[in-house]
Amino acid sequence: MSSIFKSFSTELKFYLLMNTFFSFGTALSGVFQSVFLWKLDKTFSLLAYYSLYWSIAIIICFGLCAWLARKTSPMITMRFGFVFYLITYLIMLIFHDTLSDHIILLGSANGLAMSLYYVGMHMAVLDLTTNEKRDQFLYIQGILLTIGGVVAPLVSGILISQFHGMLGYYIVFIATCIFFFLSFLISLKVKGSPIESKSYFWDVVRSPSREWKKMYSVMFADGIVSGVYTTFLITMIMFEVAGGELSLGIFNTVAEIVSIAAFFVLAKFSNPDYRIAIFAIGAVSILVGSVLLSALPIFISLVIFAIIQPVAMNMINTSMNAMIYASIEKDPLYKERRLDYIIIREIPLGIGRIIGVFLFLGMRKYFAIEQLLPISFSLFPIVYVLMIPVLYLIWKGEGTNHSPKFDER
Repeated sequence: MSSIFKSFSTELKFYLLMNTFFSFGTALSGVFQSVFLWKLDKTFSLLAYYSLYWSIAIIICFGLCAWLARKTSPMITMRFGFVFYLITYLIMLIFHDTLSDHIILLGSANGLAMSLYYVGMHMAVLDLTTNEKRDQFLYIQGILLTIGGVVAPLVSGILISQFHGMLGYYIVFIATCIFFFLSFLISLKVKGSPIESKSYFWDVVRSPSREWKKMYSVMFADGIVSGVYTTFLITMIMFEVAGGELSLGIFNTVAEIVSIAAFFVLAKFSNPDYRIAIFAIGAVSILVGSVLLSALPIFISLVIFAIIQPVAMNMINTSMNAMIYASIEKDPLYKERRLDYIIIREIPLGIGRIIGVFLFLGMRKYFAIEQLLPISFSLFPIVYVLMIPVLYLIWKGEGTNHSPKFDER
């Protein structure tokens, strides 16, 4: 991996370092943010509504953030993203016990932060990498981001368990704010690339690439899962089975170590031709692991899931993102239109997230609170498995060009 890393430009290295600090900050609090919100009502409703509000905020804010990126640069929007992530945690620190009364504000701030950050992140990946090397870059980036996550959950779990009440959470949230600020400072070393001020939004809506048009259903389905399953269901079932913050921190540390090993292997053998197969293995694995943990919520099941989950989700997310970027590059005018594709991507993804939340809230009426978590946890990953044949038809079906010629920039 060192030889690959050395081949990266100085700007790309600073970009990776910036995201490593950002990842460490989110790893400190990310796992425990869901637990913190759950402790305020213990019905999962607050978690679901929080996910709903930030999903709606992303749909509203993403276009505005893209406009800001055109007026300034995508890298500047990314810096603003760090600032608003920091503000999100400050809101949690300021309102703490009464946070349930300000959940719309919290969700909106987080949605704006995500919009600002991901506009910059997606554009950076498109501008700093090429299709043939993108899987490798994404896996290497995953290694660096995960390294910070190895220690962070354990440190957070120890801190939270050592203090009475919510004091440990507040200390962890303050530490997260510090790392977000450091990420902002490092981002000043990454200039990024300016983009054309003209928008091609409606041109992309009317005449996108063939692959992109077919990826709408995949992005929508991905949103259904990410709105609930990856947002808080994974954390909450691991917290419930593990039996506390410290145990949850230990299991997440183990999961991150496994994740690093998986990234090393996947980076070594990464190839665009393997994307669908890698996605399929990840999708089936995460479903099997989820059903096992739901049916047998015991220690050994948690250990198995802690091993499966990081590997499977890395396989799913990296392959999915690589295919989305590739479908953008299929457009002959993608250099001019790439930001508009990124904006439009959030529409089916955001709608899917919202529907996923409503499906979860609807399930509350039919299942008791003690049944809701395991049942929903085993049902939502089925969507990933259903996506496999759709992806195969898009990228391997009849009439698909198996060896596209991409601009190497």
